Amino acid sequence: MNRSWLLFTLFLVPLLLAPAPSQAAEKRPATGREMHEQIVATTALVEGKLADYVNQVGQRIAHHSDKPDLHFTFTVIDNPVINAFALPDGYIYVHRGLLNYLNSEAQLAAVLAHEVGHVTANHHSRQRRAQVGSSIMAGLLAVLTRSAEVGETSAMWGASMVSGYGRGMELEADELGGRYLRQAGYDPQAMIEVISLLKDQERLEKKRALEAGREPQFYHGLFATHPRNDQRLREVVSKAGKLPSTSSAERKVNAFRLATEGMVWGENLDQRRLPGNVYLNEELAFMMYFPKGWQHSTTVPLVSASNSGSNALLSVTTMPRTRDTPSQFIKKQLQVPLLKKSTALVQSQLIGHTGLIPGNNGQPDQRLAVLYYGYKAYVFRGKADSNDILREVDEDFSAIIGSFRPVSKRALTQETRTIHYVRATENTTFARLAEHLHLGKFGEDELRILNNFYPAGEPKPGQWIKIIR
Repeated sequence: MNRSWLLFTLFLVPLLLAPAPSQAAEKRPATGREMHEQIVATTALVEGKLADYVNQVGQRIAHHSDKPDLHFTFTVIDNPVINAFALPDGYIYVHRGLLNYLNSEAQLAAVLAHEVGHVTANHHSRQRRAQVGSSIMAGLLAVLTRSAEVGETSAMWGASMVSGYGRGMELEADELGGRYLRQAGYDPQAMIEVISLLKDQERLEKKRALEAGREPQFYHGLFATHPRNDQRLREVVSKAGKLPSTSSAERKVNAFRLATEGMVWGENLDQRRLPGNVYLNEELAFMMYFPKGWQHSTTVPLVSASNSGSNALLSVTTMPRTRDTPSQFIKKQLQVPLLKKSTALVQSQLIGHTGLIPGNNGQPDQRLAVLYYGYKAYVFRGKADSNDILREVDEDFSAIIGSFRPVSKRALTQETRTIHYVRATENTTFARLAEHLHLGKFGEDELRILNNFYPAGEPKPGQWIKIIR
């Protein structure tokens, strides 16, 4: 269990608990504004000077697009995944993880211009018209979190909106974006530069995956359909034309450096904006969530929660774990000889058991579950005022139990790393920097990619370079 899973869970939970769409909603796709509102409500965003800077650059591009009167909204998602995507109606998103690798305002403008091109070319409606908003959001989640489990159940259109539109539409967005770049005063060749740095990152990801014995996790969105030396792309970008002189092609390296100084690198471990329905216990290193309308307390017992009608209560307590199986634990330690709907549990590599305790003397049944985690047995008891109410809330009881997840204590105590700019000296090498900054086995490679020196080369004395600390 790591911090990535924690953030993924926090991102996904509100969507899982949202009410099912009405039949009327199922008849139409969600608008860009509706999807934007859900993203803003469920996703950590970057705010402040960096967000303002991205919006400033984005509005400059939008002003020179084919739809200058369309209101564009540019949002920075506080996520280390390398991604950028567009939604209908002018909503453009870029992940902080992609900004980490860029080195100039022109490159940032190239990313945003490409996404603006998707909007002005109306690629969303051309791709697919008849999907419900919830399916679209599932697709967004699949790509934003790189979750295969979510991806398998997400709608194709939702995924395609944020993971690419096919080579034809991507080239069209490149051509439009290149023209917008030139009209805004940026060098269209910045698009080629972005592709080059993304391909370097892919090479490093392959290297890491091979070392770890896993499948590489590639970014399949912006520019992903292009090889490094893509002649068709170069022809498309060249159509944008050249600026009157090289000096006129704004790159704004200094402006980009000032705006991104101190930007978070990797997971933002300082992000503690937990949704109100999420409970995180840092001491015991676990988390769980509660359905909409449920209120939870952390006094006595360990955790308890009641529904909006106050006619159902779930409590969580701990007991010392034994060598018995969870089923045997229920019989021996909890003195419950019989369970209805008795079922073994396996979740997040934890084992457990659940079922219904039969009610006696007219009392309603109770939901009971035991999960083994570490040296403790976590005991869940769900009670309702009647069996009729139990049937209504038992799905909520099961969802709460199923949301129980371990959280890495190491991840909770780690400090967030940030990007800073320093001038190289005569003794500066990326290998020495990586060792000094304790960046790990692939730290040198990471620094090289961040500074456009991958796979070899060293900075010159006096040159500004990025470091991670």
